[in-house]
Amino acid sequence: MGLADTPPLDDDGLCFACGRHNPHGLGMRVSYDAADQSAWCRISLPGRFQGWAGIAHGGVVSTLLDEIMAHAVVHHVGQGMTTGMETRFRAPVPLETELLVRGWISATRSRQALAQATVALAETGQVLAESQAKFILRR
Repeated sequence: MGLADTPPLDDDGLCFACGRHNPHGLGMRVSYDAADQSAWCRISLPGRFQGWAGIAHGGVVSTLLDEIMAHAVVHHVGQGMTTGMETRFRAPVPLETELLVRGWISATRSRQALAQATVALAETGQVLAESQAKFILRR
């Protein structure tokens, strides 16, 4: 049974990244821009998401990137799930610092969407991490 054969995906508010009812999650609050098919949020990661001292864990940074791309896909194209993702870390992502996380649709084909995302310092725009992913879409 593939994604196309399953019932619609349900948001119960417990998503680790954006769930409003998950007290242990990241607490992402996502906004959208129809003009460029993007999704974005500002977030400051607290110390509990640390990897090395003062630096966000790479898995958490990857989660930010995956989540913002998923929001762009679901909001602008339709329900889908990540099937592959490639991430490049350009610089350490600091904790307790406002970040701008942005994702956008780069292409759609049949039942597939391609998306890209960045995590940047909100104050300067310096890109700290970037990613691209493929999503399989529900019919």
